[in-house]
Amino acid sequence: MAKITEIKKLKRLYSVKFDEQIEDADGELLDKIYVTEDTIVKFMLSKGLDIDAAKAQKIIKFSDYSRGKNLAIYYISFKMRSRGEVAKYLTEHEIPETNIPQILTELEQIGLINDEKLVENFLEVRISGGQNGPYNLRQKLQKKEIDPDLVSEKLQQFYDSDKQLEAAIKLAEKQVRAKSARLPLKQLKIKIAQSLVGKGFSYETASNAVESLELEPDEENEQELLETEAEKAYTRLSKRYEGYDLKNRVSQTLGRKGFDWSAISDVLRDYDF
Repeated sequence: MAKITEIKKLKRLYSVKFDEQIEDADGELLDKIYVTEDTIVKFMLSKGLDIDAAKAQKIIKFSDYSRGKNLAIYYISFKMRSRGEVAKYLTEHEIPETNIPQILTELEQIGLINDEKLVENFLEVRISGGQNGPYNLRQKLQKKEIDPDLVSEKLQQFYDSDKQLEAAIKLAEKQVRAKSARLPLKQLKIKIAQSLVGKGFSYETASNAVESLELEPDEENEQELLETEAEKAYTRLSKRYEGYDLKNRVSQTLGRKGFDWSAISDVLRDYDF
């Protein structure tokens, strides 16, 4: 039997000292334990109270649970968290694994953890922003330790193929406004499709979005772009190559930029190879 000799309030916990060592559930001998305020109240701990080993173990077990619950509520207070995120956070803060399921269940019962609502809110905001395709959204949600099946269900519900295409088209239109004056049509289409895939849309959705724009080449602008790029390529490559090799390398460079081969041949007639 040990007697409490001091209860001292710390930043978040209370230290409880005993006049002799007591044994915890793991057989470790302790002359001091750290408990939450809830624990002080529940067990009516006070200076001079006698505590045997069995009661000490109950106090420690409840305090671990109480500390875990308080930590979880603190973590959730900043923003919505998934069940998996909270479990990971508690594990990182050394809350015993045996306490975590009970803490999570209780927080779910009072609505502080709700994975379904979290996913719905996340998708509503991100989809309305129109900047992400379904693959990116799926990855972001899976990083939140959310059940993949729940993610798939909600993506299907909130972001069907028609909505994906609509979002992809809007993004493609922005790309056209930003890049059409700087790229030939062929290269413009490729760049837009690549950008959409990079944002998480499927290749099929990206291609359909680009084709739905029904873009037509601006022949005058494309000619100016071709002449500018040809001059740049010739100036750069002529420092190392000459003759047929130089002409071939300039042609290949312009072809990779999306210019028409016949147009390339025409503009290169003005160069001395």
